[in-house]
Parts: sequence; structure tokens; C-alpha cells
Amino acid sequence: MELRKIIESNKDRLIEDVLKLVSFESVKGEEQEGMPQGEAVHEALKAALEMAEGYGFKTFHVDGHAGVVEYGDGEDYVAVLGHLDVVPVGDGWTKNPLGEVHGDRIYGRGTMDDKGPMVSALHGLIAIKESGIPLKHKIRLIFGTSEETGGPDIEEYLKKEKQPVAGFTPDADFPAIHAEMGILVIRLSKKLENHSLLSLEGGQAVNMVPDAAKVTYRKGDEEKTIAFEGVSAHGSTPHKGKNAISMLLSDMVRNEDFQTLKDTLSVLEYNLAKDLDGKAMGVDFKDEPSGKLVLNLGKIKLTEDTLDTYINIRYPVTVKEKEVTERIRELFEKEGFTFDVMAHDGPLYFPKDTPLIEKLMGVYTKETGDEREALAIGGGTYAKMMKNIVAFGPLLPGREDTLHQLDEYILIEDLMTCARIYANAMVELAK
Repeated sequence: MELRKIIESNKDRLIEDVLKLVSFESVKGEEQEGMPQGEAVHEALKAALEMAEGYGFKTFHVDGHAGVVEYGDGEDYVAVLGHLDVVPVGDGWTKNPLGEVHGDRIYGRGTMDDKGPMVSALHGLIAIKESGIPLKHKIRLIFGTSEETGGPDIEEYLKKEKQPVAGFTPDADFPAIHAEMGILVIRLSKKLENHSLLSLEGGQAVNMVPDAAKVTYRKGDEEKTIAFEGVSAHGSTPHKGKNAISMLLSDMVRNEDFQTLKDTLSVLEYNLAKDLDGKAMGVDFKDEPSGKLVLNLGKIKLTEDTLDTYINIRYPVTVKEKEVTERIRELFEKEGFTFDVMAHDGPLYFPKDTPLIEKLMGVYTKETGDEREALAIGGGTYAKMMKNIVAFGPLLPGREDTLHQLDEYILIEDLMTCARIYANAMVELAK
């Protein structure tokens, strides 16, 4: 009860601290001396460490790549691993993207991902410090700086610091995430011959469902364009979107204007645009811990005469990468495509009876009364970057997920809930 009371007494300061960090538009910038992710990210890191110092914590940073807030004694430590960098704000916000309280919500880029949750963790640590609860291990809050861009922040941290004995990253959903699927980015390329295309493109990022795709081509003396609009969604949940590239390919296959390309287009449409689980390619793997493979047709682009198609695959945790890639390679190389794995992030899996999962689930259930089981997700988090770490919150069941969206927000009530959960989780892991 004492932790809860301390956290509640600091509610106004917690809100102020979230607004302070969100006021920095900490998008990756040009590298400068001592600022590997640019000035804006560095200023946010500096502010976070100064904030923690103001509460009496020891802090340091690892060459500007990551900042550390430390409490307690001992050789080993428990980690809460989050990040201060954010995705670009974008146009169309109706609230201040650099922080605004509106009713029971705090709006701004980073409120949910990941500044808000890390401030909740900081206030959980403040409560632990003020309560004087005895601990066996130190506790570290680690502020990364390049999670959104896949940078080297945690890799650089681990060159100088040892691994934690346990911990979590507040950068996904509640309750605990015991499985994260493997992630593949594959490029399929083919040189086109005897065609009338002037341009063909769709999609902005391979890990997003494309919301626009178009082809421009010459027909006689006329220049024509066909365009489709879809609905964007994250690449790990393509069923929530509407794929504009799939719609365009389906139209082109049936259009007499593209007869010379029909074979190539048909291969792409049949294998990539018909399903979301890889069934057409024979890679529709599934397992009990993490579920079915997920396929997203994310980007397509014609450069001179070469058509590049990019797919994003989330594969089950018990499946080997080669089982997926070799089947796709064989299928497309037979059709004259060049196959390249552009990126690979292996799966993460902790059985549900792992002590780390059981401890976090126990804390979550006690605090919320919710008895649902640990989750598996298609997304990838910092948990894959460091040993003995799993994702744990901040998104509570039933809440709107505004991750990377316009008008990103988090409920003040949920920030307080996170602070209580994270305080008790840190104690449970460090005692």
C-alpha cells in the first residue's frame, strides 16, 4: 500500500514529467560529436537524466547512446528498458504533438511510445526509493535512443555494461509478452522486358500495410494512370488494413493493357496478394505458443526496368528461418526473380512457466484483477536486444492503441496504473 500512496501523492509531478519529455521532438537527426542520434534526441536524453537526478538518483550515459538511472547496491541489476526517440510527428494532428493535457488524457508524440511509460517506471522507482524497501539487486532504468530506427544503442550499451539478471521493456501490451515472432524482410526483384510502364509504386514502409499504390503507363500516344487507395495498419496486423498494392496487382492481372507482364504479375498476385498467412507459398506455419505466420506485402517500386517487391513476414517462434526463406526462394527463383533477405530478427520465446513471466504475471493480476494469460505478438521489441527481458505493457486490454498514430495519447489513469505495476514488478524482480 505504501508504494501506491507515494505514487498517488506524486501524480501532478508525473504528469509534468511526461509533458517535459514529450516537449522534445526527439526524432533521429544528423550525428554530431557526443550525439550519435542527433541533437534533438540528445536533448531529450539529457532532460531525462537531469529529471532523475532531481529525484536523487545516480545517472550516467554510455557515449550518448543510452542513459542510465540507477538505484540500490549489489553487483547484479534488474533493468527497465525503454526509449526516448520517437517516430516523426506527421501532419494532421488536432492536439499539440509536443504535449497537451486534454481531459483525462495526455496527447503528444511519445506519450504511449515510449516516454510516458518510462516516466511511469521512474515514478515507480521514486516510490521504491522513498519507501526504503530492501532489495537484493540494483535497479536500472535504461533510456535507449534509437529503437525506432533500429540503431546501435543497446548494442553499444552492452559493450560496456553487463546483462541484467531480469527485467522488462514497457513498449508493447499488458500482460507480459512471452513470445515475439521472428521477423523477415524479403526483396523479390525481376527485370521487366517488353512493357509500357512509366512508373509503378506503392507503400512507404515494408512493415506497414500500404494505403496507396499506382501505375502509370503508355497506351499508344496516351499516358494513363491507375491508382488504388487502401487502409494502413501495422505489418504485424495486416488484417486490420486494406492493402492497396494487392488491389493494384489484382486489377493489372485482369487488364488487357498489361498482357506482356501477365505472367510476372500473376506470380506476385497469387503468392502475395491472396492471403495473409503465406498459404499460397506453402509457408503457412503455425504453432501453439505464437499462432499463425503473418504475411504483409509492404512495398513495390519500378526502378528503370527492375521491379522490386518487398514483403514483411512474422513467423512462429518454433519455426526455423530457413524453413520460410528456402521455400520462398525456390518458388520465386523458378519464376525468374532474384531473392534477397534484407533483414532478419529472430524470434523470442519464454515458456509461460518461466519464473520471469510468472513473477510479472503475478504482479499484473494482483494489481488489476485481470487473470488473462501471457501474450504472443508479431511485433518486435527491445526484449530481443538484451537477455532476460520481456515486454510488459503499457497498453492495457481494451484500450485504444495510438502507437505511431496522429493524436497519440495515453490516459492519465493508465500512467498511474503503469507506475503501480512497474513499481511492484521492480521490487519482485530485485528482492
